Amino acid sequence: MIKIDNVSKEFTKKINKKKTINFYADKNISFEANDGEILGILGPNGAGKTTCFNVITGIYEPTEGEVYFYDQKINGKRPDQVASIGISRTFQNIRLFKTMTVLENVMCATHFSRETGLFSNVL
Repeated sequence: MIKIDNVSKEFTKKINKKKTINFYADKNISFEANDGEILGILGPNGAGKTTCFNVITGIYEPTEGEVYFYDQKINGKRPDQVASIGISRTFQNIRLFKTMTVLENVMCATHFSRETGLFSNVL
């Protein structure tokens, strides 16, 4: 189960030497996804969908709010730590490795969930 509790992500953009602006890509987002559920995040370009996934996966730390995975707080963890507990993602690239098949590209994302020993790694 994943729970997003009142999460906001604020960014600062420097306009010039004297002026910066702050803006929210996501503000006060809350939802839960329970085991067996399939949910989607919909919205137009620039609505904050990718920012939300980046917060969940540890790319960004939320400005406010908490992210939980099975009641364990995960915001503040590095992306590799988030992936090691079972949260992974794909990116918006059509094909990550052009010389590889679709199956080979998908298999690259499973490396955290496989347990292998020295012998099988050599093979």
